Amino acid sequence: MPAATTETALADREYRDVRRASGLALRHCRCCAGVDDPAVEEAHSAFSVTLVERGAFTYRTHAGGARLSAGWLMLGNEGDGYVCSHEDGDGTGDDCVSLSVSAAVLDGVLSALGASGTRPRFDRACLPPLPRVTALLQTLRDGGAEGFALEEATLATVAAVHGALNDTAPTAPLARDDERARAAMHHMEMHGAQELSLDDLARATGLSPFHLLRVFRQAIGITPHQYLMRVRLQRAIALLRDTRLPVIEVAYASGWTDLSNFNRAFRRELRCSPREFRRGDPKLLSAS
Repeated sequence: MPAATTETALADREYRDVRRASGLALRHCRCCAGVDDPAVEEAHSAFSVTLVERGAFTYRTHAGGARLSAGWLMLGNEGDGYVCSHEDGDGTGDDCVSLSVSAAVLDGVLSALGASGTRPRFDRACLPPLPRVTALLQTLRDGGAEGFALEEATLATVAAVHGALNDTAPTAPLARDDERARAAMHHMEMHGAQELSLDDLARATGLSPFHLLRVFRQAIGITPHQYLMRVRLQRAIALLRDTRLPVIEVAYASGWTDLSNFNRAFRRELRCSPREFRRGDPKLLSAS
């Protein structure tokens, strides 16, 4: 099926269909809402996994809420209401790529993953960055539409999200210590390619190192170390996709000081080596 080019506009947002299949759709959304624009309650028309590619906004549903920035995943349940607001944004809006899945397709995917009988529903509003899902959705967005690419990427994406939901501690979004946890997250995003110690991170947030470890895990759902590794992998994915830098230079530019550690981390998260990813190796689509 050729990639669709349909574009629709809704208030301050523009949606573009990238590709579709039965019960599935991949769309790009550009939102131009500013910090003073009022939030409007809407409802998800399908189950969805949405990757924030650029910008920041606050997302709230009955399952919780959090301030999302680049790399985070926004999860939506069919029929559930939600609100997005931009009071903490920089005024430049945001870009997202969203995979929408019908209830019947999601039920079929969960059954194929051995989770039959599982209620087809996300019990969290969002997840911290998952480099594997970033790579899957961006590769799908940029790649060809022939064959079963959309279906295969959906299986792999749902598998990755389903696993993360089981492995990631429930977050406490908008909690008392959330500001400092977010400051630590932002510091890692800005300085993750540099040598960074826990003491550096603690000083940047005004917390003791061990208090920071507790607060971060409580607010974000994963540890600072896990978040830093994901930030570095997100950077590596972008460099492998957008530049011709040798793999060793990609590793150093992303924050690793040892190539073997980089290769192990990359393979563990993305199921393929950096070179295989650059070649477009189909191992990335494996749901196992």
